[in-house]
Amino acid sequence: MYSIHNNKFNKKEIILHPGEYFCSNEDVVLSTILGSCISVVLYDETKKQAGLNHFLLPKLGSTINSDILGEKNARYGMYAMEVLINDMMKLGSEKSALKAKVFGGASMFPGKGKEEGVGYVNTQFALQFLIKEGIPVIASNTGDVLGRKIFLFPQTGRVLLRKIHSQTKIEDIRRHDQDLQEDILKKKKGGDIVLF
Repeated sequence: MYSIHNNKFNKKEIILHPGEYFCSNEDVVLSTILGSCISVVLYDETKKQAGLNHFLLPKLGSTINSDILGEKNARYGMYAMEVLINDMMKLGSEKSALKAKVFGGASMFPGKGKEEGVGYVNTQFALQFLIKEGIPVIASNTGDVLGRKIFLFPQTGRVLLRKIHSQTKIEDIRRHDQDLQEDILKKKKGGDIVLF
């Protein structure tokens, strides 16, 4: 995670990468680029604050289990969601006040059926988790075959989304997603826990 000054918005922009999350009640903008990864935005309208995470689940199998939350590999998403909720509560939010927006989960790998793709699995995980936690999803933009860049304005909960159409950038995102999956699975075999 690092920050720059965004001239277009004339605000500090905090850029998140896979495995990162950030919550704020300040006049900043949070951004991230998504392929098959998911970002969940949690927003508290009363406190005027929001948070964003960015995570990737490794592939769970040839078809998804109806209970993705019970899968061993779900720990990556579980951690990403739990730290986001906890940080929102540290800022003073009540869990009951949180609302969610879900982004990403693109099908970045040609030849995969919809329900076999990691993007679909990531999306289903996020939605199941939020239902289980009683956090309503008020907006989402998931699936498709294009990457996305999102900008979150924490004080309003507003999200701007730009789909990425450039084939070069889509290939970069695809390679990055593949490297992340391989890294997670490689480290998992070695016994280390890596949180994405």
